[in-house]
Amino acid sequence: MITDGRTRVKFKIDYIPEGSKCDTGRPLDIATTVTIHWIGPYPEQTPEQVRKYWIDSKSEASAHFIIKDDECLQCWPISKAAWHAGCPSGNYSSIGIEVVPEDKEGRFSDASIATLKALLDKYFKDLPLVRHYDWSGKRCPEYYVDGNHWQELLEKLGRG
Repeated sequence: MITDGRTRVKFKIDYIPEGSKCDTGRPLDIATTVTIHWIGPYPEQTPEQVRKYWIDSKSEASAHFIIKDDECLQCWPISKAAWHAGCPSGNYSSIGIEVVPEDKEGRFSDASIATLKALLDKYFKDLPLVRHYDWSGKRCPEYYVDGNHWQELLEKLGRG
């Protein structure tokens, strides 16, 4: 359980099996950033469904954590690199956090933002936040690429 006194997070660890296609097989020696993602326009998905999709699809896609509302599922130990940034420099230097959006536009729910903030404050307080977009140009997290949305999210996370 992660809590910051206000937010109670249902925290679960269920590592992806080593040797699966979504396993980089590489250590993450020193994380220098945290990369924020959205899982695409699929608000109905659960963190467990996302994890299962990565394994079943046999794709090179994964992240360390998946958040939806008050749930946080850890898929990799933070000492291991994940396929998430779209480039080796991002994969091998950054913690990846996927957020299941509340709508197809990609907005994160207030509960997901609170969970993300609690996770960041507990484990990654000193690491700067970046978007998948900042590594590879992919429009991820979609809603937070255009306009002032990214800055607004950073402010809600106490990083603004």
